[in-house]
Amino acid sequence: MHNHSSAIGYPLSTLDVPSIAAFTSAKNIRFDFIIGESMGSNKGLEASHDLYITIEGTLLSGEKRKLSTIVSGPRGNSHLTAVGVYLIAEKILGLNGQPEHKIGGLYLPETIVPSDNISNRLKEFGIEISEKTLESL
Repeated sequence: MHNHSSAIGYPLSTLDVPSIAAFTSAKNIRFDFIIGESMGSNKGLEASHDLYITIEGTLLSGEKRKLSTIVSGPRGNSHLTAVGVYLIAEKILGLNGQPEHKIGGLYLPETIVPSDNISNRLKEFGIEISEKTLESL
């Protein structure tokens, strides 16, 4: 974890698993639920909602890498979820300088929000993001 401690996680099936597989074409996705000391509580603040994302694969350059990203919502799960809903609504309705999403159909949430500046948008709402390369494969 963020402070190099360990916690036991358990696989959990959520709608995120098939939707992430659908838009990334990833062959293997696993979602684990873990309860442990959050980044917020470790700092003496209220508990944060922390997402640990590890991606292993091949970069566009052809180099094999293992990357780690931690997304930490210092105001908890409900705030992190609300920001996601807001960003989706913003795109659908054409708010904040975004072009309105006019094509109808069934969409996965991950395919609506533009990914080119998602890190900057999340940071605007106080969500912390740290990224690092774990190793070259």
